[in-house]
Amino acid sequence: MTVRTFALSVAVAALIGCSGGGGDAAKSAAPKAPAAKPAAPAAAPAAAPAGPKGSMTGKVAYAGAPVAPKKLNRDSDPFCNKTEAHEEAIVVNANKTLANVWVKVVGAPDAAAPKELASIEQKACTYEPRVLGVVAGQKLAIKNSDETLHNIHTYRGATTLFNMAQPNGMGAIKKKMKAPKAGEPAEIKFKCDVHPWMTAFVGVHNNGLQAVTGKDGAFEIKDVPVGKYTVEAWHEVYGLKKVEVEVKADAPATAEFSYDGTENKG
Repeated sequence: MTVRTFALSVAVAALIGCSGGGGDAAKSAAPKAPAAKPAAPAAAPAAAPAGPKGSMTGKVAYAGAPVAPKKLNRDSDPFCNKTEAHEEAIVVNANKTLANVWVKVVGAPDAAAPKELASIEQKACTYEPRVLGVVAGQKLAIKNSDETLHNIHTYRGATTLFNMAQPNGMGAIKKKMKAPKAGEPAEIKFKCDVHPWMTAFVGVHNNGLQAVTGKDGAFEIKDVPVGKYTVEAWHEVYGLKKVEVEVKADAPATAEFSYDGTENKG
């Protein structure tokens, strides 16, 4: 018997077996396993209570010595050097308050991350905004609007999270901002290895009850469930301050902070 004839015989036998002529063997064949059920979706963070809510306002005062903004040396990149820029680690406003302070309510329930993208932009060789607050799990779009190469190097403490080049013309890089593990800082530091003066911070919180101070040093946090909370203010140089606040439904709560410039760096 040739190889070809043998192969043909095997094929014919297989067809007969599959057509139902296999007798008891076919009847006793094990039934097909049921299709696997899709995995259960991950549990969403607990929703904020549906009870009464209030709001919170405040300011971050600065009572220290005047801080003159230092001009940055950006000669290393002709594009960057087209515009003048100053150090933004400490920005004292005209009304003696601090800008770029991240304020958050501690102890309120978790909330699901918004579907909307948060955004940080590299513009005129500076990160904008300098400080940004997001909800854990929220995606951040990182854009390069400059006609030069940037490099996004992020740290949580001393640990690198991601390190990516972003040439001019490249689309936004999107990254999910993860909650800190126990003992880790909530703030993620952004640097650019090409332009060492470029710095920003993204604070990751378990809900949207947070704000960043601006040119008047003020902040407002809405829809805070009624109750007693610790409110934290974080500054990249002067570190952390805490106050205790009670939020009521019938009157805005107030959280006031003050730095004098002698605080430990953090």
